[in-house]
Amino acid sequence: MGVGKVYFVGAGPGDPGLLTLKARRAIEKADVIIYDRLVNPILLQLSKPECKLIYVGKNPDVKYMKQDMINEVINHEAAKGLQIVRLKGGDPAIFGRLTEEVESLVHTDYEVIPGITSATAAAVYSGFPLTDREYSPHVTFATGHLQKDSVKEIDFQALAKGGTLALYMGMKELPNIVKVLIDQNGETLPIAVIGQASYGYQKTVISNLCHIERAVGEAKVSHPAMIIVGDVVRCRKTESWFEKKTNFGRKILIVSESKIEIDDVLERFDDGGYYYLIDQLTDTTHSEKYADVHRDVLKAVAFDEISGTDAAKALFKQQFAID
Repeated sequence: MGVGKVYFVGAGPGDPGLLTLKARRAIEKADVIIYDRLVNPILLQLSKPECKLIYVGKNPDVKYMKQDMINEVINHEAAKGLQIVRLKGGDPAIFGRLTEEVESLVHTDYEVIPGITSATAAAVYSGFPLTDREYSPHVTFATGHLQKDSVKEIDFQALAKGGTLALYMGMKELPNIVKVLIDQNGETLPIAVIGQASYGYQKTVISNLCHIERAVGEAKVSHPAMIIVGDVVRCRKTESWFEKKTNFGRKILIVSESKIEIDDVLERFDDGGYYYLIDQLTDTTHSEKYADVHRDVLKAVAFDEISGTDAAKALFKQQFAID
């Protein structure tokens, strides 16, 4: 058996419409998809029926699988001569540990398919850019998920030069980040915290350094969230174009006994809502493939509405033990 090939694929920030065409083709052809927590789970339903799904997600507080174990999984599957998609939220080359996973490959060919990174989507979907001729000539990407006492190592000087600072994975360290920023830039510098960027239940909090912690607490924003600091945040005047969409804020679960074309569901995201599909409820093989994915979604998202026939709703509630 020959050695397989690994595609490191960026899934984008959340809105499935931001997935690139090349990424979609890789997902559709994959024999195995190894995916993380920040991938919109509905994208997994683009895979072929026989595709194997392996979850290796982790968050800043709880690690479900260590990096060396993830590397072992990638190599184990590739050694079977299969086409592997290592699916990562955002762009795999921006704080996605891409180098570590590439360097771990054992005699395996690979390609990298970039994705739209979360900082770009968070800003644009919240109504302001990352750079602007009047407010910000440059932007710095940094991670706020740091080792103890290393927050001070972030290049906060970029702000002093009129730039924008985009911080990934910084919610846990927000109080320390704010403290250092105030020490260097004062209390009035604008800051935005955007939770679940580009999802239909995105939360955007705009404030200044002095009041941002209280505002974030009141809005109940948690990770994953982007922190964007700088005068460019002033470009947001009112609600963003995304937040004004017809179904923004609504979370709708679609259930069906039979197959529903996934593109029919993906197109619905254009109205600003969040959608998830659980179909083919009478197909045991299909249901078993997505069982863990479905359960994780149902645990994480409180849906406003379940759409489907009475029979499909009854079968769904029976299969997932929902009252």
